[in-house]
Amino acid sequence: MSLHSKELFHSNIIAWFCETYPQAARDTLSRWVPHRDSDKHRVQREKQSLDLVIELPGLAPIIIENKVFAPPDESQLERYSVKSLGIDELHDPIFILLSLGDPNWQGSSFTSTSGVTWKYVSYRALAEAMTESIQGINGFSGDLLRHYVSFISMLHNLVEHLASPGPNDPLDLPDATKKLLQPIRLSGAIEKFRYRSSAASIQRAMASMPLGATAVYNANFTTGLPLLDVFIQCRNGDSVGWQYQNQQWRLAVKTKLHSGKSAELKVRRHKLVTESYLDWFDFSPLQQLTERKTSSVPKKELKGEFNSYAPDFTYRYRKLPNLTMNELEVLSREYLTRAARWV
Repeated sequence: MSLHSKELFHSNIIAWFCETYPQAARDTLSRWVPHRDSDKHRVQREKQSLDLVIELPGLAPIIIENKVFAPPDESQLERYSVKSLGIDELHDPIFILLSLGDPNWQGSSFTSTSGVTWKYVSYRALAEAMTESIQGINGFSGDLLRHYVSFISMLHNLVEHLASPGPNDPLDLPDATKKLLQPIRLSGAIEKFRYRSSAASIQRAMASMPLGATAVYNANFTTGLPLLDVFIQCRNGDSVGWQYQNQQWRLAVKTKLHSGKSAELKVRRHKLVTESYLDWFDFSPLQQLTERKTSSVPKKELKGEFNSYAPDFTYRYRKLPNLTMNELEVLSREYLTRAARWV
């Protein structure tokens, strides 16, 4: 089970449970779903981009968006409405976001501009509800469901313990912890949570800063590694910001002009960045603000060159291993203040 901790696996288990044991499923889901006079019993998977559409006797219809390790995407939920999804045959359904990660919604609910209200249900809460409702199920099916309940409880404990680093904890997982998680293929998933939680924490800490523009916070997973970045968009369409990945503190510019993959466009981008943003690539505050020595200047930079990712990302970096959350907040405040000069 631990080697298949993906949305589809969990959706399939929940769908099978609801199809095979409707009474137990009704007892489980009635914690969040109101009673409804209905005798319909139908479970649909991947209907109109929705993970699960569940109809159980005695309950209102249920739509479940299942986000196990992926971050809850509010922009995705914004696009979902009864009309846009073509599920008009469902009368007043209940929308549930099921996830290991808490989206930090006020009152554990989120109302989209379309009027749809999503309820957050954690996998821990699902495990607790299932524990009571499956007691009468015997044989292999009962054993399987009890193993599943134990499994999702342990997953939730793992995420709760590791996914939110404390103020003095490093953003990256310690190597010893990674080695424990890698054989069961969970290190990447936990790192995603850790970076997403850190992005949210930094965004809250920076909320009161008068930047003159909106800062866009992002936590992602690229080239097999987690990354966290913040960018401010300038009036000319370029973006200035910082990024942390692979223990590199990067100062970067994303240019609107000369976007593309060709060598010629890359040269033009680097020329534009040199002419307009050279002062941005100042790493002198790092040692003062973190009170530790940074890495030497990379060879490319000594030659006056830049690192880059197509189609528009130009950067320079310093190695800054084991960056803590406190250090990340201090550096973010300093560099966002600097970035605002280009707005």
